[in-house]
Parts: sequence; C-alpha cells; structure tokens
Amino acid sequence: MAKEANKTLIGAFVVGAILLTVAAVLVLGGGELFQDKLPVVAYFEGSVKGLGIGSKVQMKGVNIGEVRDLRLLFHPEKLTFINRVYILAHPGVVGSYFDVTESARMEEYEGDMELVISSLINRGLRAKLEIESIVTGKLLVAFDFYPESPVRLRGLEPDIIEIPTIQTEFEKIAKTLGELPLEEIVFQVKDAIQGINSLVRSPELHEALGALNQTLQHTESVARNLDEQVRPLLVNLDAAVQDFGKLARNVDGHVAPMAESITATARDAGRLMRGVEEKLPESVDSLQGALAQFEETLKSIETMTEADSVLQIEVNNALKEIKLAARSIRQLADYLDQHPEALLQGKPPGSGG
Repeated sequence: MAKEANKTLIGAFVVGAILLTVAAVLVLGGGELFQDKLPVVAYFEGSVKGLGIGSKVQMKGVNIGEVRDLRLLFHPEKLTFINRVYILAHPGVVGSYFDVTESARMEEYEGDMELVISSLINRGLRAKLEIESIVTGKLLVAFDFYPESPVRLRGLEPDIIEIPTIQTEFEKIAKTLGELPLEEIVFQVKDAIQGINSLVRSPELHEALGALNQTLQHTESVARNLDEQVRPLLVNLDAAVQDFGKLARNVDGHVAPMAESITATARDAGRLMRGVEEKLPESVDSLQGALAQFEETLKSIETMTEADSVLQIEVNNALKEIKLAARSIRQLADYLDQHPEALLQGKPPGSGG
C-alpha cells in the first residue's frame, strides 16, 4: 500500500509558491498592482524620435508616469500626420498641500481627477517633449504650466483625458527657419562675400593701407620727437617743484615770526584803543570849548562887518582916499607919457594938473 502524502508539506509548498509569485509581481511590476493609474493621451505634430514605450513622464522633474503606447495617425482629408501618445499617469505620486480655508475645495476635487486636470489645463498645464539624454537621444514627456499658450484639444477620444501640447524648442527653431527666405539670404551672403573679395583685391585698398602705414610711421616719429622734448620739460618741472618746495619751507619759516609780530601789533593796537577810549571824554570836552570860542569869534567878525559899524565906516573912507590917490597917479603917468622931458626940466609954469 502506498504511503499517504504529507498534506502539511504540500500546503506549505503551495503557500510558498503563491508568496514567491506575489513578490515577483511586486518586484517586476514596481508595485503597480497597488497604485492608482490614470490613462491620458497627448498628440504631437512634430517628430517623436527618441520617445518609446516606457519613456518617462515627468512634472517639474518628478516621475509621475510612463509612455504606454505610440501610434502615428493619418488624416485622409488634410493629408497630415500626428503622433498619438498614450500615457499612464500615477496620481498617487503627487501629494497635496493646502490650508484650512481651502479644505472645502479639496473635498470638491477629491475623487474627480477629470475635474482636477481640467482646472490645471485652464491654468496652463501643457505637455512638451524634452531631451532626457543628449548622448542617447532619448526623449521624455514633460508636464508644466504655460499660461500664455493656447489650449489645442483634438477631441479624438472623448473617453480619455487629453493633455494639450506645445511645440518643442527645436520645432520652434525649425518653424522659424522654415519661414525665413533662405534662398534670398544665401544670395545676399554670396553677394556680400563677393563684395568683400573685390574690396580685398582692389588697388584702392592697398593704397589706403600704404597711406595708413606712412601715417603710422609719421605718428611714431612725432611721438619720439615729443618724447625728446617732453623729457627736458619734465626735468625743469621737477626742478621747479623742488624750488617751490624750498620757497614753501622758507615762507613757512618766516610766517611764524610774522605771526608773532602781527600778534604783538594787535596787542599794541588794543592798548592804544583802550587809551583812546580813556582820553576820549577829555578830548571831547576840549573840542567843545574850542567850538564855543570859535562861535564867539564869528559873532565878533559879524558885528565888525555890519554896515553901521565904526570899522566899516573907516574902511570905506580909506577906500575913497585910495581911489583918489590912484586917479592922481594915473593922471601923472599920462602926463609923463606925453611929456617925458618933464622928468628933467620939471613941470612948466602955468600948466594945469
């Protein structure tokens, strides 16, 4: 009879196998079985070379998901292509911070991710391709806020939340270059190069360079002459500065005695002023007495010069006598002028006068 199997051993083996399976799923799946997942879609018009399944999806440098599918879509009427990128986001990676006054609004958002993302889109949430590694050329999808960019939604899959996209910097540069008149710019550059070539080979340029060389040589000669003339001037200037220093020292040596003399003079002047102040009242009294005597003298002279004064009468009589004497002298002079011989013979008898 066969030996009966050990049920306890079999049960332990089964439980161990189950635990190993769960551990393998957790390790290989990164714990995704217990994470919230949110599928979203984004459409890119430009090239997605470097982006693949499993590429990172980041927001402000933090991994919040990965790319799960890439598909090129064709528009039969417009004959254009766009790239559809399915993204599996992990909202649980993103925490929250708010104060007590915002708790009611957080309760409104809780459980409604579509409402949350719609609000974020209205505030400028956009998806853009960025380079993950310059060496490998890998790309990633970056979420960030660009409030000034327009909201462009395709609306091809209403059941999945769509994130608007914006052009990458490379696409903007390529678009700008595409709008430039490159052919015209090339012709202009070619003409400019030809003009520069003609200018370099022109004889006028060589003549100008020769004239410039001569000018530089002349300038160098003038500089040497100036240097030869300036050096003696500098020597004389140095000697003048030394003489001025000596003069300043001499003046400084005389200033102190002069200052002492001026101080002594000021002291003497002070003493003189004090003496004048002491004698000034006596001098004023003497001056007032002299003025009184002068007034009396003026009054005496005024009395003597009055019309009815004795002195005035005597003076008038003397003036009359002087006038008569002057008339007699004038008559005698006239007679002698007419009869000069009278000086020798005397006055003839019977002549009047």
